[in-house]
Amino acid sequence: MSEEQLTDLALIVGVGSMGVGIVLLFLMVTLFFRKTEEVERRIATPGKQLDGIRRIWGNGPIGRWMRVVHVFFFFVFRNLPRVGHRIESRMGDEREALPRGLKLWVILPVSVFFVSIVVSVLAAWFLGVLD
Repeated sequence: MSEEQLTDLALIVGVGSMGVGIVLLFLMVTLFFRKTEEVERRIATPGKQLDGIRRIWGNGPIGRWMRVVHVFFFFVFRNLPRVGHRIESRMGDEREALPRGLKLWVILPVSVFFVSIVVSVLAAWFLGVLD
C-alpha cells in the first residue's frame, strides 16, 4: 500500500469514526436514555454516588451524558480485581440481577463511543493533525 492510499484510508476511517461517535452520543442522550434511566433506577440506592449524581446533574443533555457515563463506569469498575467491590458499594448496589440485555443498552453504545474516539485520535495523529 502506498503512502497516499494509507493517508486516504486514515482520513476515511477517522471521519467515519467521528461520525459514529457523534451519532452514538446523540442517541445515548435521547433515545437510549430511557434504558439508562431504568438501569440507574435499579442500581442507584439512596445515599450512594449514583443517586447523588442523578440529583446533581439533572436531565439536561450534559447531565444525561454524565449519568450515562457513571452508570457505564459502575459496570466497568465493579469488575476490577481487589478494588471493584469497594467501588461498586460506594456507587450503588445491584440488589436484583439485571437482565443482560438491559446492561448491554448501557455498556455497548458507550464502549463503541469510546473506541470511536480513540480511533479518531489515532487517525488524526497518523495524518499529522495533532502536530
